[in-house]
Amino acid sequence: MKLNIIISDADYRDLISKNRRIQGTIGLTSMKEATFNRHRQARRPQASDYRFRKLTHGRVSITNERVRLTLNIDRSESDICASDCIENESTLASDFVFNEIELDET
Repeated sequence: MKLNIIISDADYRDLISKNRRIQGTIGLTSMKEATFNRHRQARRPQASDYRFRKLTHGRVSITNERVRLTLNIDRSESDICASDCIENESTLASDFVFNEIELDET
């Protein structure tokens, strides 16, 4: 099957000049023609005050404006209880955030 994709001039220029792929969605307009709609990435620059700590199953990060905790626990891990992991790692994360806030205030 041969499919013609219609892409905007700006997206095509970016594709050629940066020599890397761009992400988007292809929408069929007919059986042999499609349009390409680029995903816009609203990437904010990383805050200069960004601090983080890796955990066994995730990570905790802190800036002057936000605190974030992410955990990803595989339930098929042997000898592990997900609720215990959440409790233990959130305690570690809480201690990290508390210490970072104390450092900021001094």
